[in-house]
Amino acid sequence: MDLVSSFLSQKNIDSEITFEKYIMLNTKLNNEKQYSVKDACYFNANNDNFKQYYDENKILEIHLNNMLFEQYLSFDNVKKLSLIINDNVKFDKLFINNCNELYLKFNGRVEVIDKISINNCKFKQISINNHIDGNIEFQKCEFNDFNLYGFCDIVIKGDFKFNFCEVKEIANFMNFKFKNKAYFKMSKFKDNVYFNNSHFYDYANFHECEFEKTACFYGVKFEKVPNFSACYFKEQKAVNLINIDIDKLNFKSVENYIKDNYKDKNYKDEINEAQDEKSISKIENKYKLKCAKDCKDSFRVIKDVLTNQNNTLEAQEWHKLELYAKEKELEIKLGEDEKSKSKRKIKKISFRKNIIEDILVDAGHFVIYFSIFINELIFNFFLTLFKTICKIIYKIVKFVLSCIFKCFLTLFKIICYILFCIFHITSIDRIIKLTFLKYNRKISRFGKRMTDFTLWFDCVLLHIYRNTSDHHTNFLKILNFTILMISLYAIVNYFSVKTVSCFLSPESRIIIFISYVIFIILTMPLMNLKKQFILSFFVLVFITCGICIVTFWTFLASAYASSFYFIIYFLSIFIFYILFTCKIKLFVFILRLLAYVVLVIVLFEKPQLINPFIGVFSSDKIYESQLEKKLNDFNTSVILNLAKISQKDFNLSMDYKDISFTELNSAQKIIIDNKENLKEILSSIYNKEHKEDYKRVLQELENNASNLKNIIQQIDKKNNNSFISARLYEFLKLNFGKFNDLLYLIKSNFSFIAKKLKPQELATFDKKDNQEKLKNILSLLKFEQKFEEVIQTINQDKIMQGALKSTSILYSIILLLCVFSLQKTARKNSIVPS
Repeated sequence: MDLVSSFLSQKNIDSEITFEKYIMLNTKLNNEKQYSVKDACYFNANNDNFKQYYDENKILEIHLNNMLFEQYLSFDNVKKLSLIINDNVKFDKLFINNCNELYLKFNGRVEVIDKISINNCKFKQISINNHIDGNIEFQKCEFNDFNLYGFCDIVIKGDFKFNFCEVKEIANFMNFKFKNKAYFKMSKFKDNVYFNNSHFYDYANFHECEFEKTACFYGVKFEKVPNFSACYFKEQKAVNLINIDIDKLNFKSVENYIKDNYKDKNYKDEINEAQDEKSISKIENKYKLKCAKDCKDSFRVIKDVLTNQNNTLEAQEWHKLELYAKEKELEIKLGEDEKSKSKRKIKKISFRKNIIEDILVDAGHFVIYFSIFINELIFNFFLTLFKTICKIIYKIVKFVLSCIFKCFLTLFKIICYILFCIFHITSIDRIIKLTFLKYNRKISRFGKRMTDFTLWFDCVLLHIYRNTSDHHTNFLKILNFTILMISLYAIVNYFSVKTVSCFLSPESRIIIFISYVIFIILTMPLMNLKKQFILSFFVLVFITCGICIVTFWTFLASAYASSFYFIIYFLSIFIFYILFTCKIKLFVFILRLLAYVVLVIVLFEKPQLINPFIGVFSSDKIYESQLEKKLNDFNTSVILNLAKISQKDFNLSMDYKDISFTELNSAQKIIIDNKENLKEILSSIYNKEHKEDYKRVLQELENNASNLKNIIQQIDKKNNNSFISARLYEFLKLNFGKFNDLLYLIKSNFSFIAKKLKPQELATFDKKDNQEKLKNILSLLKFEQKFEEVIQTINQDKIMQGALKSTSILYSIILLLCVFSLQKTARKNSIVPS
């Protein structure tokens, strides 16, 4: 006979005996001073023995004190049960199922090895007055009230589940400390419920709970993200959310919530049925997305309650968390929710005091470990760089070959279609229709696989707002970022002004090209500091564009220099943005110190930089034209000659007398207004490749102009093209702008496509008036030293003005967004209603 049957039969003989006394008589004390019950205790009201020895209309009273149940203690279908658990009680398992009248009291500390499980019971009374060291769950239970008279600080160390339950009157969870997960899923509270000053150390799940009256969460502290998704608060004004502590809830906690909670039972069932990696990845993204949406809805529910209570300051904190969840949702939709990579752990070196030998040994170990670490870091970096370059080259070659193959394949198909149509005239319509349907299907498939750039842009925007202003809730943060952007623009502006002269010599271009490549290599590790794929992809595009622009500028023309400054400015913004979001306090301090120091300098030296549109519409207020400065250094003759040249008048003179200031100022204005014409003329004549040929022609014009045509033809034959004769012919027509045309430059460098002059065109060089005109034009070679400085100055001004306008457009957009965020954050943090 089992222990329960023995007890019931004994109680039938001696009605005064209790279960506690029976155990004390039949068991022994262990080392913990507990009566150890080794057998399972099973009270089953449907059992014949139970019916024989016990009246089901009476209350089965069980008092437990100083007891250890090494196996389970179970009460099944006992209609009336009063279970009072006093001090020093330990269960392996406790089950109470299908009880119609249940009185349960926890008066002492309870230790649970597995769990306490109470299912489908109707509680008349329950009180918890001491700690529960283990898991406890209430499933599908009905309560008149819950813990109405319990006011102690209760600690529940295991999981607490209160699912699918209904409480008709007051529920008291005041001062509970849930050390592990707490579940209240789909429970209904018909009267007031109090969680005052409770502490949730792990996740709290209130999914689909219903609160019909007061729901008080005053002073509740959430260590991790709570789940209030699909919660229903009938009286939103009766919800007390004052003084809730959510200081530990941030973007990282939202990520952790998704990571820890998406693997539910349904997920595990689907994963077991998955066949390949693609299916597994799809299932993972599906459940992560579901979890992210639940998290977002949870924050929205609380935000709506606070908004309805006109508590905008607290509502914006929950709105910020809602946007965190929205950002994660978008990342998952984009399929880029990367798993966190394991980080290397570097052992700390302990230095023992007062032992010189040990200090030296440890120092030596440190040097060795540090050297190995640096070597490994450098090796891994260059290995990664080499792999990346190889992948890029492979993809480019693959792309080119695939394009060539597709072109040949398409051409082959066209020929086949033409031949087919020749012999099957009646099927042309059918062929066109089938071809159209085929390519339409291809385009549709490509469109479905293509990234939704609307989602991508929304994700980028949320990411930036989170890192710069905590979604318009942190005024000091967005103020620091705004100051940093102003200071960065000032630094780039200063750098541009100081380095613009370097862009005019080919040697300097090569050096800057190499510096730019090194700069890109050094910024690559910074990209790995950011987990988000968004910014890495964004900056990769600009790096590629930057390399192309720098290459064109280095080997073709300085016209690309302004674009180079724009790329440098953009990459600087990216690097400073990463440093701004860095968590290392030393970096943060240095960056902010730099920003504020530069801001002070800007306020004293160039306060106009704070104006976001200053560089777009009034670049002259930031950059002083070097051409005007250069003209002030020239004498009157040079200025007037330059004015004449700019208007294509080549009757120059070095003796100008009695020139008034008004005339001189007018000449300077003409030069400035026609500086592009002046640059075209001087650049054409001082061309380094053909300058010596021009000097030979000028010498011939000054000595013996009759043989001019023959000299020009000799020069053309020597150079194996007709470039010089063509250029001199354009000089006579005063067509200097043509030499800057890209198509003309390409033609002129290839003899088989270069323009060849006709005999009647060559005859123009024999006319005396044309020879005089050409002599006047080529006489500019005598002023080469001074006029080349003018070309450099004009190029410098052009580069700087282009650079200022291009960078100012980006700067104005950034600063306007910063100003918008500043005013929005200030308004949100203000008690004045908007």
